[in-house]
Amino acid sequence: MPADLRRIAHEALSLSEAPYLKHYHRGRFRTWNGVAMTGSELPGPGFNFAACLTDTPPLDEILPVAREFFADADQGWGVLVEGDAGHPVEVELRARGWQVAEDEPAFVMPSLSGSPPRFGEGPGEGSSHHLTPRPPSLRGKGELSIRPILSEEDWRTFQRVTSAAYGSPPELADLFLPSLAYFRDPAMFWVVADWSGEPVAAGGYYRIGPTAVVGGLATLEEHRGKGIGMAIVRALLADAAAKGCASACLRSG
Repeated sequence: MPADLRRIAHEALSLSEAPYLKHYHRGRFRTWNGVAMTGSELPGPGFNFAACLTDTPPLDEILPVAREFFADADQGWGVLVEGDAGHPVEVELRARGWQVAEDEPAFVMPSLSGSPPRFGEGPGEGSSHHLTPRPPSLRGKGELSIRPILSEEDWRTFQRVTSAAYGSPPELADLFLPSLAYFRDPAMFWVVADWSGEPVAAGGYYRIGPTAVVGGLATLEEHRGKGIGMAIVRALLADAAAKGCASACLRSG
């Protein structure tokens, strides 16, 4: 990956404090000697990790600090490195038999200057989006509209759609999406997509410095292949560009 893309990905996905953390009871972030530690009550090493992506101390110095930071991560934590990049910590981890828990690509859009225009604006910045006229990439008979999460009903709709799309239990949705304040955070923007009036997809982004981190993308199985996910991404990137973001990353877990 070119150095500029690597820098964007590292800063936005791992080395900076994400705005959603403050909405979790145990959300926390700490940097220590080049190691960025992110933790919360969300399960597993995908959400509780020590990122070693720059010059850091040796693993034996990192582990005691990380173990203290992640003391209440009862479903595990991990050390994040850039795969096969030759970082000394990665070499040490492999030599000691640590296993890969997740292997995720990082997708980066270095410039949003060419993002498509917004698909219609309602009153207030980012208050509503309706895809009209119909984007040419959509397939199938139906009308698509994309709307932001503004009410408790919207919040619950987002939870229902994402839970069904991911095949996850409702209690996990409550853990990931804890309150309406989460959706109203000015550093984040979340939407539901309706197909002919039926909620069928969802997604959003949060801002880290000049970068929009797109994630939470989910489409109900019976509505996949219509281009709805792409339409959501286009709308999110247009909103991010209008709010001053210069680049974007995609969380691909």
